Amino acid sequence: MTRRRNVATAIVYGTLATLAVVFAAFRGRSVVSLEESWLGLPALEANVVSLALGAVTAMLVVMSTKWLVRRARWARLLHVEFRELLGPMSTVQIAFFALSSGVAEELFFRGAVQPELGLVITAVLFGAVHIGPARRFLPWTIWATMMGLVFGVIYECTGQLAGVVLAHVWINYRNMLFIDGYDPAPRVRGSVSDPGLVSSRLRSGSRAH
Repeated sequence: MTRRRNVATAIVYGTLATLAVVFAAFRGRSVVSLEESWLGLPALEANVVSLALGAVTAMLVVMSTKWLVRRARWARLLHVEFRELLGPMSTVQIAFFALSSGVAEELFFRGAVQPELGLVITAVLFGAVHIGPARRFLPWTIWATMMGLVFGVIYECTGQLAGVVLAHVWINYRNMLFIDGYDPAPRVRGSVSDPGLVSSRLRSGSRAH
């Protein structure tokens, strides 16, 4: 199962990245940079700013994700759903998936699609491909749309894809490690349940809707 999942990941994201590069080449432009940007910085400075914005964005998103899962019911339920959907994963598998998805999706959506369709439409499309198997995954779709806007703004500001790829890969990596390593389901220590974790009712309710 693990090997098949790794192969499927490589095929899907390899195809997506290839399509992005081929399409950009067909349009006669780079897939990793814009000819014009909002800030109009030279390439070196633009890359530095792009990487800085990407790093800050990644840190804020990773911290806010952990905060929400520990304090918001809907975030805990979504976290549990992803744990069940993804199953146990090794650090190497998580790194491979984070790198593959982050690079390929940014090449495709920001590098190939955004210059053609614009910031807002691209963000909506990015959110649309992050639709889960049930309505309870709707917060994930909304979150992905918002992140599509943030990534798109960084790209438009700097004209460089480096920082956006960094942010996407780092967010995927850290959040998947958190999903794999943190179980908010109820645990019993001796005869006393841990009150800081989600109740069994929430867990069973997440499957019922």
